[in-house]
Amino acid sequence: MNKPKRILIIGLTERMGGVETFIYNTTIFSDKSKYKYDYLVHGSDHCVFQKEIEKFYDDGEQHFFFVRKYKENPIGCIADLKRFYADNGHKYDYIHFQSGSTAEILYAYPFCKKYGIKVISHSHNGNGYSPCINKIFRTVVNQVTYKRLACSRVAAEWLFGMKEADHTQIVINGIDTKRFTFNPINRSMVRNEYGIGKELVIGHVGRFSEQKNHPFILKIFKAILKINPEAKLMLVGTGEDENRIKDLGQEMGINNSIIYTGKQPRTEDYYSAFDVFLMPSLYEGLPIVGVEAQCEGLPCYFSDQIDKQIMITDNARMLPLNLSAEVWAKRILEQGRVNVRLSAPSVISQKGYSITGTVQELEKVYGF
Repeated sequence: MNKPKRILIIGLTERMGGVETFIYNTTIFSDKSKYKYDYLVHGSDHCVFQKEIEKFYDDGEQHFFFVRKYKENPIGCIADLKRFYADNGHKYDYIHFQSGSTAEILYAYPFCKKYGIKVISHSHNGNGYSPCINKIFRTVVNQVTYKRLACSRVAAEWLFGMKEADHTQIVINGIDTKRFTFNPINRSMVRNEYGIGKELVIGHVGRFSEQKNHPFILKIFKAILKINPEAKLMLVGTGEDENRIKDLGQEMGINNSIIYTGKQPRTEDYYSAFDVFLMPSLYEGLPIVGVEAQCEGLPCYFSDQIDKQIMITDNARMLPLNLSAEVWAKRILEQGRVNVRLSAPSVISQKGYSITGTVQELEKVYGF
């Protein structure tokens, strides 16, 4: 029996996000007899999904390796990387670099050259990191990359530039469609937990960060409350801006109508509890949460700064970010909740957004 290929993933962090979820999904749906992943994590001694992935492999091997953050301690980070690649570089067939920042290629380069490891660079975001720094390191990324992947055309242009985007393979951010199927029992369970009856629930799943545009979410919700005072806003997630957003909600006088759930491992239950999904992001590649929400049959409202590829089902709407919060609120309330909630796993799968299809595409990239 052939020995499984070994692939090093750069992209997992200690924070829950779309890239991390993609890496986790493509791990647990992978064929361990064909290939195994290892994970190089920087700036932390732990990461999300670590326990789940270790349980998935359960082979007594080390799959997680931690180094210092380059930006915070460049000398220490380089020393860590030298040791790591000296001990492990010989065993990798590929480095699968997954990021929205070209600067993070420093966790692979120049070691990929020294140890003869092919680099697969995979863009997951459409903007958001320093354009100047991104442009500086883009040359390095393009020079060392063996295969270019991206979740969308916008993401390809951001990481690789316009010219190389034409030579980039789009790999869709697929999801587990069986997991994200509307469940009325779980809907009642979550709503009962938070004391919600028949009130309209506007929901969002995402990290509290500038990208997700939480201040505008709060403005939209305040406008909704003026028309529907009983409505609730449910924010699922954590992040660096969480306390600032809570303070803003307090200043706006709407925190009594907002439910901050924190990090939740079973987000599928929360989608079932929502009536509307709201995502007015400042920028995105192809947000996995947007696919999950549509799979659960939710009316979804996305900003026009998200790649139009996210418009998968008939329940998806896209609004210009320069419209006022009052206009967004009016559009949301005009449609309201759907009368009969129907999940859309078949539509999601038919349009290529299932995780099994994504894994099959990656296997082709890896040479299977």
